[in-house]
Amino acid sequence: MKKNRLGKVFVTTAVALSMIFTSFAFAGTGTDSETYAATQSSVISWSKAKTVFKNRLEDRGVNNAVIKYLHLTRDDGYRVYKGKAVKGNYVYSIEINAVTGKIRDYERDYEGSRYTASKVGAVSKTTITNKIKNRVPGCYVIYVKLTRDDGRYVWEGEAYKGGYEYEFEYTKGGTLIEWDKDKV
Repeated sequence: MKKNRLGKVFVTTAVALSMIFTSFAFAGTGTDSETYAATQSSVISWSKAKTVFKNRLEDRGVNNAVIKYLHLTRDDGYRVYKGKAVKGNYVYSIEINAVTGKIRDYERDYEGSRYTASKVGAVSKTTITNKIKNRVPGCYVIYVKLTRDDGRYVWEGEAYKGGYEYEFEYTKGGTLIEWDKDKV
């Protein structure tokens, strides 16, 4: 009986020590300041994130771009601000760590079209923009462009509303081919 009790004490002690050493091991791995900061509950304000976005654009020589959206969300375990801005035929995308204010990702994409609707017999860009707005009332249209896909002319478009990004594809005549909705 005494022998059995000693075994239980030994097993309990071994498990407790194992848990203590494991907690020390995991506590020591958090050396990355971004990982540490991401565990904190405070985030930078929306206006601070907007300033970070505008500063990045200006650093790249892009003045007076229109920010279409800047949205606080969670991505890969981090609180982030995701946003898009438009200037001319370019769309600028950004992802900012909402705790540290550091830019995690930044891209510039050309979304202009080398085709004109009148030359290829397509409906106007305004018609497609209105179709997108009718499909998703209250959305911000990021871009609409006429392009060639699989040997045919199609209208491509992107819009944003309430934390979701919508992508559209229409025939040159204005018939919806496909659309997609993704959480930003």
